[in-house]
Amino acid sequence: MSAPSMADDARFDWFADTMGVRAGERVLELGPGSGASLTRIAARLGSGRIVGVDRSATALAQAERRCAAEIAAGRVRLVEGEIGKVRADRLLAQLDEGERFDLIFAVNVNLFWTGPATASWSMMRRCLAPAGRIWLCYGYGTPDSPTPPTDRLAERLATAGYHCTPVTTDTLLAARATPIP
Repeated sequence: MSAPSMADDARFDWFADTMGVRAGERVLELGPGSGASLTRIAARLGSGRIVGVDRSATALAQAERRCAAEIAAGRVRLVEGEIGKVRADRLLAQLDEGERFDLIFAVNVNLFWTGPATASWSMMRRCLAPAGRIWLCYGYGTPDSPTPPTDRLAERLATAGYHCTPVTTDTLLAARATPIP
């Protein structure tokens, strides 16, 4: 796997801006891969923390190398586990007792775009703080990678009990999942 290009890394700034990442937040990223997103988000968190959960030990080893300084500072933690199968209490154990995540997000995690992801939604509900936010993001930030249509995602989110609010550029998509009352 080649290192991400500068344009590829910059897309995480757009995602972070769109999701409203703030200093001090507790963030859970589902499927961070080699960690390019982790370093970009961690830089905005100050005393906050981002936890990345990924099923690939290889990707997590790459993320561990990439995020070594952030891990040493306590801003990044990594958990090996499959989204939807990893237990919520295992993820919450990465925070101080009684805390939950202010933001849960995923970038290019096909699970949410191709199926109902029922187990994943259940895990996210358990991990999310009462006023927390969920965002599903997609895109590589290049002209040859347009964003997918949001109608199918909106249907899947509605089935899971969420309203879909998409924000797009020509090549990037961030969809906020808001609980339906």
